[in-house]
Amino acid sequence: MLRNAVLAFAVLLAGIGIAGLVVDGSTFPFLLMALVILGGTLFERRRYGAAAMRAPVGPAWKATPERFVDESGVAVRVWFNAATGERRYVADDSAPD
Repeated sequence: MLRNAVLAFAVLLAGIGIAGLVVDGSTFPFLLMALVILGGTLFERRRYGAAAMRAPVGPAWKATPERFVDESGVAVRVWFNAATGERRYVADDSAPD
């Protein structure tokens, strides 16, 4: 819900920026700020990602006892690679509903 509100705000800000550029060109900062907000909000999921559907492959990956329900309501299990320190979040099918 917050993500949608931020996106709506950024679209409104972009509209103001574009309208101002057409009229007199003085609203470039609005357009730039809107693009930064839009870009950050849209690419946030790619960087931090939603839970993967399959466990990582390889002997270095171990499932941890850590489990939680993420903000979208999906049960998630944490996998850890001790060699790199990387953590992966995987949808946990074995969790009770």
